[in-house]
Amino acid sequence: MVKNYLKIAWRNITTQRFFTFLNIFGLALAISCCIIIYLYISYNLSFDTYHKRSKEIFRLVYELKLEKTEYDKGSSFAEFNALKTEAPLVRQSAFLISNQSFIINVNGEIKRRFKEENTVAFTNSDWFKMFSHKWIEGSAKQLDEPDNAVLRQRTARKYFGNANPIGKTLLVNNRQIKVIGVISDGPYNTDLKSEIYLSFSSLLPLLPTYDKTFFTDWGYLNSTNNAFITLNDAGEKDAVEKQIIELATKHMWKDGLKYFKFKLLPLNQMHFDSRYGGVVQKSLLWNLAIIALLIIAIAIFNYINLTVAGQTKRSKEIATRKVLGGSTKQIFMQFITESLITSVIAVLAAVLLALLMMPAANSYLFTDEPIHIVSNINLYLFVGLVLLCVTVGTGIYPALLLSRISIVQVLKNNILNLPLGFGRKAMVVFQNTVTQSLMVCTIIIVMQVHFLENTDIGFNRKAVITIPVGQVSASQKEQLTESLKNMPPVQSFSFCNKPPSSNSQRGATVRYDNRPKWESRAARFAIGDSAYCSTFGLRIVSGRNIRNGQPKPEFLINETMAAMLEGEHEDLVIGKPLIAGDIKGVITGVVKDFNVKSLIEPIEQSILLENQELQTNLAVKLSNGPTSIALNNLQKAYQNILPDQVFSYQFVDDQIAQLYKKESIQQKLIWLSSLMAIVISSLGLLGLISITALQRTKEIGIRKVLGATVTQISLTLTNDFLWMVLGAFLIAAPVSWLVMNKWLQNFAYRIHIEWWIFAFAGVISLLIAFFTVSFQSIKAATANPVKSLRGE
Repeated sequence: MVKNYLKIAWRNITTQRFFTFLNIFGLALAISCCIIIYLYISYNLSFDTYHKRSKEIFRLVYELKLEKTEYDKGSSFAEFNALKTEAPLVRQSAFLISNQSFIINVNGEIKRRFKEENTVAFTNSDWFKMFSHKWIEGSAKQLDEPDNAVLRQRTARKYFGNANPIGKTLLVNNRQIKVIGVISDGPYNTDLKSEIYLSFSSLLPLLPTYDKTFFTDWGYLNSTNNAFITLNDAGEKDAVEKQIIELATKHMWKDGLKYFKFKLLPLNQMHFDSRYGGVVQKSLLWNLAIIALLIIAIAIFNYINLTVAGQTKRSKEIATRKVLGGSTKQIFMQFITESLITSVIAVLAAVLLALLMMPAANSYLFTDEPIHIVSNINLYLFVGLVLLCVTVGTGIYPALLLSRISIVQVLKNNILNLPLGFGRKAMVVFQNTVTQSLMVCTIIIVMQVHFLENTDIGFNRKAVITIPVGQVSASQKEQLTESLKNMPPVQSFSFCNKPPSSNSQRGATVRYDNRPKWESRAARFAIGDSAYCSTFGLRIVSGRNIRNGQPKPEFLINETMAAMLEGEHEDLVIGKPLIAGDIKGVITGVVKDFNVKSLIEPIEQSILLENQELQTNLAVKLSNGPTSIALNNLQKAYQNILPDQVFSYQFVDDQIAQLYKKESIQQKLIWLSSLMAIVISSLGLLGLISITALQRTKEIGIRKVLGATVTQISLTLTNDFLWMVLGAFLIAAPVSWLVMNKWLQNFAYRIHIEWWIFAFAGVISLLIAFFTVSFQSIKAATANPVKSLRGE
């Protein structure tokens, strides 16, 4: 019996090639899209879950309680050390200083020099006891000794090729560092990544900017400080947080706890909590999962509509089976078998398509964070679940409906042409509602991301590049200054830390004009010299610019901060003393508001100040001439003056675009989903109009004989479909407006949702539907009526 089911099912599938192609292609597109979304979701959900006892690992973070609470993923070594030595509930502890930059000389050779930007960390063996890494060579124990390093496998290959790196030396800041271990490049699903791990005991010799107070001061808080502890049980979290309060009371300065709240962040929440540096919100993952389900639903509804609408060719077959003794159950199983075969072919095609799409997805969608298959077994289970759902979804309803066809109706030559009833109309409306909603969402997200990347943020970022120079001597700075002044393409330049708009967390609480209390809102820092304003186009609205090398630090503040300090009388701040953190200086001027962070957040109080130790970048504004020539000249001057450095640069525009990486990925994923939905819906409309034209063949022939034109017949066939698309628009418009209006609330600076966005999406949907159904309707309308009526 099973063999008979399979044989007949295959015959029916191969006989109706056109509709089989529509079904399989639509399902394959939907399933492949779901597989890509599944891989993205499962990859993000797996971040740092592979470590032993990952559920009991917590990160030390803190909140700064001012008028507006600020959050930071960092901590202080003093807090970490107090917990390690004085908290009995702490089972393990590990500390790492991340995101450090160095010039690495391999074996001391000048030609073998590499620049490592934000990829070097300081730690000891405790880090590798807590976190799981696969060791290729060596062990972590030697990392407790000074001047040792552990490399990732790809970094070891970059430095030494295929040679064994163990025992080889690296020159870091003129200090010899020995390679004592190599760890695997993977797993990739972790937020705790570094390419080089240096001995923690080498911190002060290699980074003299750190002083001994780093180890004793609870206030030495920095986002590059990664402090983790392991508890015996995750339920002890609250108890340990209370112990932190007790230790802070004991070790911190008076009133410290009035401003700071120290907390524990579970390791499995670190990837998702945007307050503490999380890169993906779980709400985005669930939204993508819902979109994947909707796309699958669109494809399943296509199959159901096409199968039910195409029953005219199967009604006599079904009646004949019943006359010859076939039961409803057997006919039901026949349709389920056909659905299973179609689904299996579609799933196999989808898996192949997804595998082919993966490299392109990683290149286009996930450029900075390529996704990887976390578990092949889980992927197989997911594909199997999709196959089951698709088979049931596409098979149950058509099988139940068609297996109950009345023998009497068929034998009376009533072919049971099922009309486009409410259920099937609802499916078409649902498909187009989802498609149009996704189109509207795509347009709004694209516009918002474009707005974020290109809107005026209070400074000029066009043709400005930043060049890392590290800490240069006074003579080297003077030589660079003279060289740059003699380069015609260079309009202006500044020694600074970062561009005005960046991911920098530098800032401090402030105390103004000898007021007895500190201000309730902290200020962000922009660090540069007197040329910072001219290089980035910051406009001074009152007072004067800062001057370089002054014994008493000078500050420029933005309008928002001036208003905070003096209300409407902003000019009164000029010449007044200001304490920013531990820096005592004087305000010399006010600049027009500019964003020190992304446009996701509102403009904050900002201070421009000079700090030569932190001015590790050179910002250069170029003219509109040939950029390549200017960059070549810059590279030559750089290498002549800084022979121990490696020349590299980055356009400020690109750095700003990185601030909106999460929104950009979201935009691309929604765009891809929208495109898939449009294609699948169009396939469904194409199939339905084809079947409708087939069912109404004789009607069309009679209309033509009676004088109906091709246009009139085409409109008769397409009228119902276009009304359904229009009805879908009436549902999609308010739904998508509600969803996107809520999404835009996450941004301090956002676009307005204009009426034309919905009109544009609606018109596009109508045009796509019109051209899709017109193709078949015109073909049917131009057919020879003699052939249509020959059977009458």
